[in-house]
Amino acid sequence: MKKKKKNIKIIKPEPTQQKSQFKFVKPKPAYRKKKPVFAFNYYLCDSKNCSFKTIQSPKSFHILFKNLKGMSSLIWQKIIDAHQYHAHEVNWTEENIPNDIKQLQYNEEIKDLSLFQFKAFDTEKTRIIGLFNNDCIFEIIGLDKEHEIYRKNK
Repeated sequence: MKKKKKNIKIIKPEPTQQKSQFKFVKPKPAYRKKKPVFAFNYYLCDSKNCSFKTIQSPKSFHILFKNLKGMSSLIWQKIIDAHQYHAHEVNWTEENIPNDIKQLQYNEEIKDLSLFQFKAFDTEKTRIIGLFNNDCIFEIIGLDKEHEIYRKNK
């Protein structure tokens, strides 16, 4: 005696295009609520392109430290919001990052941290390049003397 096969049709539910009622907002990094603290653990002191050796005049050093002192009374969020500092993150993948700095992206301690730049000179284009470590301390890597690493108006 042969049994008849039953044709069973499986119906798959149609995917729905519902929008989530929840919006996930990425929290701002903790450093933004803190005043600047600087460290030099990754400073490229021997770099011909990125070290403070590229600063030629004593007046520029004076302006740098005067402005860093002024910045130290603000929190990072105020510095980021103030146009005069041009402070923002920079991608490791920017095409104009000098090789000295690019090599640091393979350092296990900092490879997952974003680069950051800000202006601390009055009239010069020079930017300070660094990153925030896990303790919210700004690690100065070096200088971008001609502001070539990242420009919004490329």
